[in-house]
Amino acid sequence: MAEANLKLLGETVRQFREQAQPRKISQFRLATLMRWEGTAPIIEIEKGRRLPRPETLNALGEALQLGPADIAYLHGLAGYRTPTLMPPVEQVKRVLQAIEPEIAHTLYPVYVMDYQFRFWMLNPAAAIFQGDTLDLVHNMLARGADAFAMVFDSRLPIRGGLSMTEVIERESLFRCKAYNLYRRHEPFYLAYPTCMQSRLLPHDYAHFVQRWHEIDVRIQDIFPATPQVSFDLGAIVLKFEIHMVELLHLDRLFFAGYYVPKDDGAGNRERCAAFFSQHSTHQQECFRVWDFQGITP
Repeated sequence: MAEANLKLLGETVRQFREQAQPRKISQFRLATLMRWEGTAPIIEIEKGRRLPRPETLNALGEALQLGPADIAYLHGLAGYRTPTLMPPVEQVKRVLQAIEPEIAHTLYPVYVMDYQFRFWMLNPAAAIFQGDTLDLVHNMLARGADAFAMVFDSRLPIRGGLSMTEVIERESLFRCKAYNLYRRHEPFYLAYPTCMQSRLLPHDYAHFVQRWHEIDVRIQDIFPATPQVSFDLGAIVLKFEIHMVELLHLDRLFFAGYYVPKDDGAGNRERCAAFFSQHSTHQQECFRVWDFQGITP
């Protein structure tokens, strides 16, 4: 059994109780719904002094009208859910190397990430958006850059800038939170947003924290399945849709983000093809994270 986080479990139960709809549920009311003789059990749970049994957590979830993901979150905090295990590194390499030729020869950017949104492989077209500066791509991978750094780190300029910045920021955080909805109890997730403090400049970090707390996948906006992004390159504007494809051979813990030109009926597809053909790096291989840093499971 995983280690229980009783303090956070108690805080979470209290938050769910106080945020219940259509109105807050008191400890007395919750004890009544649970058919307890008094409020002592819920007081002990909320103070982090008692580990509820799995069936008790299920009953609490029903009484508080929680969804499956929130009930699973309580089970995870109680130590009843098995932590996510990454596939062996050699297996990851074999799978990614098998798909590398197709990704490398794709005309438009492709990023391969794991469930924590860490980059594992980028194709040569992705380097074009970094101003054709291959050293920057090398440094990104050596530092362990992820999708959040790509969006929020002002030291990693994207060629031509990124229009609809707020939309992309919110969408990237929403996608990460939604993708990991059943992993909110795991250490990597609980480390956010604090873990970004050492990786971002102070003003970038403050902005990241603000965005992180704005996004609540349980109650807020439904983001598009294929978000759109535009790049203003002065004389031209390139418009793309981002398609996310899970890699089934890696337990659905990895996925590839493909940039696909938007068919706007006004020549955007042709402009995108012309731009990437003109700025091709002529590199035949992808940028792979294990070539720039030691990788451990």
